[in-house]
Amino acid sequence: MRAATSLTATFATGIIAFWLPACAGKSENEPTILEGMGATADGGQARYTDPQSAAFDTEGPTYLPYRGPDSGGIAYRLTLEMEGQRSALASSERKQQPAVRETQTLEADFRKLPVEGADSGDDVFLVGLDALRYTQKQQSPPLERDIEIADDRVRIRVNGEISIDNRGNRVTGTFAPRIFLGRIFGVITHDPSGNPINLSSRGAPAARQLMNEFPTLAAIAYTMITLPEEPVSAGSSWSGVRIPPSRSGELGLGLTVDYTLTGFEIFEGVPCALILLSARVDEKAITSVTGHPFDQVQATLSGTAWVQLDNSLVHRVVLNDQIRASWTDSPNSVMSTRRRIEHATKLVLALRDPNKNPKRWSDGTPQFESH
Repeated sequence: MRAATSLTATFATGIIAFWLPACAGKSENEPTILEGMGATADGGQARYTDPQSAAFDTEGPTYLPYRGPDSGGIAYRLTLEMEGQRSALASSERKQQPAVRETQTLEADFRKLPVEGADSGDDVFLVGLDALRYTQKQQSPPLERDIEIADDRVRIRVNGEISIDNRGNRVTGTFAPRIFLGRIFGVITHDPSGNPINLSSRGAPAARQLMNEFPTLAAIAYTMITLPEEPVSAGSSWSGVRIPPSRSGELGLGLTVDYTLTGFEIFEGVPCALILLSARVDEKAITSVTGHPFDQVQATLSGTAWVQLDNSLVHRVVLNDQIRASWTDSPNSVMSTRRRIEHATKLVLALRDPNKNPKRWSDGTPQFESH
């Protein structure tokens, strides 16, 4: 599974140049975006409870089978913030080079859709995109790069100077994410409990290449809740493995997430199972699920999920993680390089009405406007 990679100005220029002929003639001081959505600044677990909500009890074990999307699909909004840095120290150097600091924000309105006529049962679903906004800032003195990609715009600044500024709906043929809105951009395969097994992008080659640069699919998979195949009661626990939508995830670092059913409550007017998520790693000499060797990994994850009792739909998920990892690249004994990454991620996945598309992003910015 692939998380976001760095989208440089050079790469973005190449993407746009490649996209234009491919799409010709085709029909085909700023507040954080998680503020006000319950994600705590200190990485703690958030709680969402309506003023009229009240806890309630169920009698006996509760069955929460995984439920895939029906023919109408299931609509969600995914919100992500990520910040971190990476550094490298070659064996021949006495001091570490300046670290590359990076922040990313992503908002995506998407739909989980069934695979019509498939023989695979409920173990695969399609992902369609309704709206997308992504920003990235990289700082590595003396270079500073800012990337903004939204429905109608691609804008890149280097050291404060604009190097690319395209308005997708206002210049004929110019690239913008709007071109592949309302289309399938990915497929997620999972096991009967909802654990993601494989992610793959869909669409025209240029669209796949671009969408692979965003951590959208990886973040969706990260927020998928493992549901037990057997009936459970308050206090029951089970586990599943998740790969972060960050640089550690690119290297296949997997976190064993423990899920605990703490009870039941009315959340946003819907009876839900309240499930807490947690993970902790503090080990040396770890090999990732893709075979990458880490010298050391320190990671924590906390989260809260609300799962509807009547149909097992995930109503909302809030996740916070902090990960530090280091490894050594050793092409030979003389040129080894010790690399280190650390990052923190906040995510919110919220169920929304599939018959309505939001008009604004979480900070109030109108969708489908160049700004």
